[in-house]
Amino acid sequence: MIRRANFVCFIIGFLLAVSQPAYAAWETGGKVGFDSNVNRAVDGGDSDTYLGGYLQYSREATGETRVDWTFSASMEGNVFLKNNDLSNGSLTLAPGLTFFPYLTWSINVSPFVQGRAVADSDQSAVAFGAKVSLKQPIGKNVYLGEYYVYTDSRANQDVYSYTENTLGIYLGVNWTRTFFSEVGYEYSHGDSFRSIPATTTTVSGGRGRGKQQQFSSTFGNVVFKEKVDRHSFGATAGIELAPSLFSNFSYTYSTLKGDLGTSIDHTGYIGLSYHF
Repeated sequence: MIRRANFVCFIIGFLLAVSQPAYAAWETGGKVGFDSNVNRAVDGGDSDTYLGGYLQYSREATGETRVDWTFSASMEGNVFLKNNDLSNGSLTLAPGLTFFPYLTWSINVSPFVQGRAVADSDQSAVAFGAKVSLKQPIGKNVYLGEYYVYTDSRANQDVYSYTENTLGIYLGVNWTRTFFSEVGYEYSHGDSFRSIPATTTTVSGGRGRGKQQQFSSTFGNVVFKEKVDRHSFGATAGIELAPSLFSNFSYTYSTLKGDLGTSIDHTGYIGLSYHF
């Protein structure tokens, strides 16, 4: 607990110490979102709506040199309207380096650390990892991007801890100076908690095949930790409503497949953000 408190204080101090150099900006905003399967149930799922808000500082590469540094720091909070124990807050730091191998093509390597507090304290966690992303313009208004992310998240209860490898690709179009859209696909392999009704005896002997399990009062189900393959398809669109004021919409369809079966999830949000 003391180490967690020191970690949070360190991040807050780092955020307060950040100055605003050229090519850097602050952003704040809010959103209304939904998740059709917050408990990652194999059969059915519990849906919920949430309200979120965030404050973010980011320093982008200038493009004036072949190699440049980047940095982002963000604070985010979400309140779930039905499953209150899922309400959460997080702090994230992500320094990085960007390399321009050819014209406006870019490669960014960014390690990150995140502290996440959840009302259901079993799910509170500290995560470490790194992201490698590539971006290439295709013509004047179209761009293509690819990325890889490694995440090691360590929760208070190990059933919610996970390591994960993620690969993604997206295609974007700047239709006008004020409107853009993106479509993308993401694949990941790693640990995930899944839930099944407490009365289900599908997994023999309680644990079965070495799975970790515990009863979750938050979900009212038994939760298991197992290896899963996740496939996600998403679409995002954004429009500038006024100088520095933006609205965006995002929707993602995901499937998680493991030994216990397949979970299906629909998530999305409508947000409003302000750059300053």
